[in-house]
Amino acid sequence: MSDKSTAIIFVDALLDVAKKKGTFEQVEKDLDLVCNVITKFDNFRKILFHPSVTRDEKKKLIKKVFGEAVSDLTRNFLNLLVDRRNEGILEFIPEVYKGVVDEKKGVLKAKVQTVIPLTGERLNTLKKRLDKLTGKMVEIEAVQDSNILGGMVIQIGNRMVDGSVASRLKNLKTRLMEIRTA
Repeated sequence: MSDKSTAIIFVDALLDVAKKKGTFEQVEKDLDLVCNVITKFDNFRKILFHPSVTRDEKKKLIKKVFGEAVSDLTRNFLNLLVDRRNEGILEFIPEVYKGVVDEKKGVLKAKVQTVIPLTGERLNTLKKRLDKLTGKMVEIEAVQDSNILGGMVIQIGNRMVDGSVASRLKNLKTRLMEIRTA
């Protein structure tokens, strides 16, 4: 199992416990803080991930850095990772935790590419259609891309709907080439 997969499992379990205890929002804020520290402070990350630093020293570092700034649940989570020698997955926490939180909240991220900027009523109409289609709340990242020539490309997770003019022209060219060689 990859470290990223392990990180997803651990974060998912942490958020399940937080939800049951009614501290979901606090743990979400705690994970934001942990992500910021891991991302911004290279020395912290190096010490935490170094194999010759003892577990007790790592736990003291966690307590010193985060102290009362994070909940007991989050601090226990970090200590559990150290105890199980899984602190390396903290490197993936910034990448995976937002996705796990969004999944728990029933939110999907969508990237929508158009030639003309997607704003106002057009954006709201598309959002409503995607919400209805997926049965979840969709957050849209609208991207302007002149290379698609027209139409729209929608990507939600690992699914993509390519309704661009560029894609249609490419498909037409392929079909014409097939007819020509037949």
